[in-house]
Amino acid sequence: MKKKVLATLLCATMAVGLLAGCGAAKKESDSGSDSKEKVFRYAVSTEPTTLDPTKANGIGDNEIQHALTESLVRNTAGDVQPGCAESWDVSDDGLTYTFHLRDGLKWSDGEDLTAADFEYGWKRLLDPETASPYAFIGEYIKNGLDVEQGKKDVDELGVKAVDDQTFEVTLENPTAYWLSLIGSSSQYAPLRQDVVEEYGTDFAATADKNVYSGPFKLTGSENNEYIFEKNENYWNADKINLDKVQLTYVEKPETQLSMYEAGDLDYVQVPSAYVPDYEDKSEKFTNGNVDYCYINHKSDNKALQNKNFRLALNYGINREDYNKLANSSVHNAFNGLVYQGLQANGKTYGEAYKLDSYPLAGDNDKAKEYLEKAMKELGVSKASDISVELTTTDAESSKKIAEVVQSQWTENLGINVDIRQVTYAEIYGEVLPKGDYEIAFGGWGADYDDPYSYLELFKSDAAYNYSQYKNDKVDELLNDAKVQTDAQKRMDELHDAEQEIIDDAAFIPLQSRNIFYMHDERVTGLNFYFCSLNFDWVYADMK
Repeated sequence: MKKKVLATLLCATMAVGLLAGCGAAKKESDSGSDSKEKVFRYAVSTEPTTLDPTKANGIGDNEIQHALTESLVRNTAGDVQPGCAESWDVSDDGLTYTFHLRDGLKWSDGEDLTAADFEYGWKRLLDPETASPYAFIGEYIKNGLDVEQGKKDVDELGVKAVDDQTFEVTLENPTAYWLSLIGSSSQYAPLRQDVVEEYGTDFAATADKNVYSGPFKLTGSENNEYIFEKNENYWNADKINLDKVQLTYVEKPETQLSMYEAGDLDYVQVPSAYVPDYEDKSEKFTNGNVDYCYINHKSDNKALQNKNFRLALNYGINREDYNKLANSSVHNAFNGLVYQGLQANGKTYGEAYKLDSYPLAGDNDKAKEYLEKAMKELGVSKASDISVELTTTDAESSKKIAEVVQSQWTENLGINVDIRQVTYAEIYGEVLPKGDYEIAFGGWGADYDDPYSYLELFKSDAAYNYSQYKNDKVDELLNDAKVQTDAQKRMDELHDAEQEIIDDAAFIPLQSRNIFYMHDERVTGLNFYFCSLNFDWVYADMK
């Protein structure tokens, strides 16, 4: 074994409108300025889907759990530091990690936290009976996929509590970003078996039905408000500055902005339509999210199974005009799948690779050429005989996006485009997972700093292959990349897979997101990241 001791973010909600005004005039009594208590207040536009860390599903859930849980390591904006483990050994083949836990680790209720809590928590993630929507993130562990699919017993998962302070993990393949992944993904949190079993299906249903391993404990979860208080039993409690955090669910972003202006919030995301009005007062963060239209490759609509028609849809979009009309040019017009800011062997992915993709300004002549080919293959005489349905959420911002796309395809291609709106919960809980759509607006943010996190969505056996897409060449490249030990060759394979997905017009890229935000001048220490979570306030402070 060779010793490796590593000693060394922003809500992903979309927003619309409020008239611009001056920076928030804070009341002297707010945020604890007249008391010794430091309270940080912010709001989100989507409710958490769960308070169970194993079942967390998406950036919003993960941001909450990042404050409530502590894995073996902690990833703060890409800086991976020891967490519950103070050190670890890695085998020469890169497959086996032996983590050495700190002395005196405690849960929020004062009970001892041991390696057995990690073994239980990680096995629960892959156990089919748990039905975690993010179980796939545990497939890096030896036998993870077979356990998840019920082909092997959960006790065959490659994790073992050797003793109270030693936790051993065996991976399927060497994974360079493994520590970064487990340090920012709540699914790798420890869990108390006695607490999970005590509450059963009600585990973590409310704040009092769980115990916490992280910097904060949840003390309230009612009336659309979540109260976090400093966890005095956290091993690194001395580094936690805030006494309390108040997270409020406020559906309308314009209401959040009003609350910030009134001094009732300490942080707010600026509605995209009004970023120009707040440009001098706000800060910008590129959060790694890419937005696009999914194409259901198994839809009953035969046009969508035709490559030439899919190419026509892509060339028929002027992404620069789209970005201006749909998002007031707040985001970046984008024609790829992988976020350009990821690391790629010492460079950013965008610096290392140039993608041959559709022109950002579109190409109507080429779009019509592809459309004519598609019409011949489909036996259609007029473009107006082709109809597609575009599904999006019922948020005003999503409706605007859909209407811009509809207008461009109708005008540039002459096809019919119908818009269908559903709730946020429906599109990610039912519509996309069950393939109940033809084209759907959505997107993805990386779970870890590697292109595979985006590309995996187009692997035929991937849990999140919402497009129901199958391409043997893409599968071959991605399968080889999983076991490839040559870092440069592996990254080349990932780029080739992205190029193949683009060439096959498997989806319709639109934009990569920028987030503009403001915070009270007394707030310091906020962190932002583009993998797994965006907004990280764990180490924040209030002057």
